[in-house]
Amino acid sequence: MIPSSTLNPGAASPLYLQLQRTLRSLIQASEWKAGMRLPAVPELAQRFKVHRLTVLKALAGLKRTGWVQTVAGRGSFVADHLPEAPALLDPDTFPFQGSSLRVREDELGPWLGETLELAQNRLLVSFSAGFPPSDLLPGEALRRLYAKTMRELDASAWVYAAPSGHASYLEAVAAWLGAEGEPVPPGWGVRAIPGAQAGLAVVLETLTVPGDRVLVESPCYMGALALIRTLGREAVPVPVDRNGLNPDRLASILQKGDAKLLFTVPTFHNPTGMTLSRARRERILALTRQHGVTVVEDDTYGDLRFIGGRTPSFRSLPGAEHVIHLGSFSKSLAAGLRLGYLIAPDAVLSRISIVQEVHTVALPTLSQAVVGHYLESGGFRRHLTRLRKALRERRDAMLEAIQASFPREAEVTEPKGGMHLWVVLPEDVSSLDLHRDAISHGLGFAPGPLFFPDGRGTNCLRLNFSTHAPSVTREAIARLGGLIHARPAAQP
Repeated sequence: MIPSSTLNPGAASPLYLQLQRTLRSLIQASEWKAGMRLPAVPELAQRFKVHRLTVLKALAGLKRTGWVQTVAGRGSFVADHLPEAPALLDPDTFPFQGSSLRVREDELGPWLGETLELAQNRLLVSFSAGFPPSDLLPGEALRRLYAKTMRELDASAWVYAAPSGHASYLEAVAAWLGAEGEPVPPGWGVRAIPGAQAGLAVVLETLTVPGDRVLVESPCYMGALALIRTLGREAVPVPVDRNGLNPDRLASILQKGDAKLLFTVPTFHNPTGMTLSRARRERILALTRQHGVTVVEDDTYGDLRFIGGRTPSFRSLPGAEHVIHLGSFSKSLAAGLRLGYLIAPDAVLSRISIVQEVHTVALPTLSQAVVGHYLESGGFRRHLTRLRKALRERRDAMLEAIQASFPREAEVTEPKGGMHLWVVLPEDVSSLDLHRDAISHGLGFAPGPLFFPDGRGTNCLRLNFSTHAPSVTREAIARLGGLIHARPAAQP
């Protein structure tokens, strides 16, 4: 029987996308079998209490993705040969997906803002959000540099910078990247942005329209999912395995030919912490180029490697003319700066600049000049040396505590950089229930379903290991492990 009330008008996703997912789930559950005729549009509109145009848009999406076929004069039918159902992914091949259970979108709420608030709640020991804590910030150095820069700039500190960014900041960013072996090539440009999230927003608004499909990693950075939903685009999951985004699954999805963008965090992936190899990057680059799909690369964590050598970014590889690169100092320097950069070919940058200038006009001159000075003086490199050492110590403390306190069946990633790791708990553990229990005991983390567009990840969680000193982390993880062992089994 078709459910009559499964849509939530107050959710961020448009109703037609909610309906599309609901109808697809009926096919996946074999309630609608291959070749079966679907109910007529007016009947579906009445049952789900939506306008007939909403039904038509949902059916168009199902037809486009291979779930439904239309016969002129007869109606819509379930396709004879269905795409592979996400629920049937092999857990041994894609271990970060979690159990086959799902949660509804309306069970999650406005988690992005709530996660940040929880991370700043002094009454909680929270591992929910990833940013450098105050004890790892170069606060005194920045304070002195702000005072020095204000004197140097004088009155010009308080006027608009150029819309593309303050010249000294852009030059310093380009020089830093060049010193790291990733120069900005001829024919490409750099723009200042207020963080990678803002960069993704302006790219989505420039290169896509509501209803467009955006490929994302599964699991994916929660802020990207929230943004895609809010702007009315559809997030299409591509599973992540132990080596990052799976190129075979990407190739299969790209065959449908209707995706506009691929959003990826290839280095110290948020949320798993894994890093794509160069070989995989080259294949993904070739696949997306072949299908005309723009790659949006979020390299926010790229400077935070504490084990091994740097893996080349997508944009630095041959044939990367369809790549847009996002960088940020929110994780590597100070979250409150809200300052980053966007790198793209000049032709793409000119399109993006029109939309960005409408949103931001310009970024604060003073902060850009300060970060520019910090990069040029060598202060940023010295800060990174200290930060990387501290992050490795904190990661090791968390891994040791998880091994000692969590169920033996739990699978945990061991990132070589970044700020967070991913935990897959036994299938009978609900991370949402555990989160509610943890909050009442003064603990916080980010539950797995936040990182999936389809409600999976119910037994997964992301833990940020950068926030607390090793001693605090060990004690808090031990308490969290005790709560896991004490929980009743999740109900399907």
